[in-house]
Amino acid sequence: MKPFEVVSLDMFQTLVNVDSRIEQIWKPILVNTYTHEAADECGRLLLNYFFEHWEQMKETKLFFLMSEVYERSFGSLFRQMNMTYEAAAALKILFEEHTRSELYEDTSSFLNKISPNYKVCIVSDADEAMIPEFYKEYGMRILTSEHYRSYKNDENNTMFKELLQIYDTDPDKVIHIGDSVSDVVGAKREGIKACWLNRNKRVWNHEIEPDYVIESLSDLEVIL
Repeated sequence: MKPFEVVSLDMFQTLVNVDSRIEQIWKPILVNTYTHEAADECGRLLLNYFFEHWEQMKETKLFFLMSEVYERSFGSLFRQMNMTYEAAAALKILFEEHTRSELYEDTSSFLNKISPNYKVCIVSDADEAMIPEFYKEYGMRILTSEHYRSYKNDENNTMFKELLQIYDTDPDKVIHIGDSVSDVVGAKREGIKACWLNRNKRVWNHEIEPDYVIESLSDLEVIL
């Protein structure tokens, strides 16, 4: 007997690798100053600003799109670097390249194996303009933060509540797999089994523990 009825998956850095598009994101922005090292540094600074603006905007208690946070973050980055590049233009590049993110090597084989045997969906903290469309080939439903105006680790837990309502099943019949703290905390808050995908051998330093830890999607075969 299968332990789960529904397999829920994060999108970015779980099924697709945004890092595969680093060159395509930063070359048009940095132009003559582009190097791999410069792109990595810009990416690091952008992420720092992202989390800074994210925390500021959370304090408003209002829903905000990823595009709003990233555009502000690009603005902060360009001011720091004395660049005249438009934040809105950089945002457009970033989102377009998100849609072109490459599948991880284990993604296709994993989806081909589980799709016939489970109800499979994607739960993603993302604007819909960021989402690659490969999931349609597998007939998977997708729940995005833009559509539900909620994020995986917010107080309302709307996305995981909606997931359970859509499939009309008990939380312990659902497993959610993702690479972030939000994936684990949000799922477990709703009673869903949480699996942390730790591709880069990081250390888990959070009070709430995942039910499972894997380093590849292929490791899920034993669990499922």
